[in-house]
Amino acid sequence: MEFNLEVHLKIEGTGLFVRGRFSARNKQDIPAVAHQYIQSIKHETGYRRTLIEEVMVNGSIDITEEVKEIENQPIPPMDDIFW
Repeated sequence: MEFNLEVHLKIEGTGLFVRGRFSARNKQDIPAVAHQYIQSIKHETGYRRTLIEEVMVNGSIDITEEVKEIENQPIPPMDDIFW
């Protein structure tokens, strides 16, 4: 499914608004796609302190909280990974 994504970020006090057209397998995957896009922006800007202000889908659906939940998930311990 195709969708339009609008992201409002604050990177070290400077506002950034970006938007684009993305695709996901289903509606449940949209927050993960948005989070992945935000991670790519962080990579491009040198991982400076970034606050997620607003994430909108198709101009009317606010998924900010879902994306923040993904962002704030703890990193799993490496003890459980078998090489």
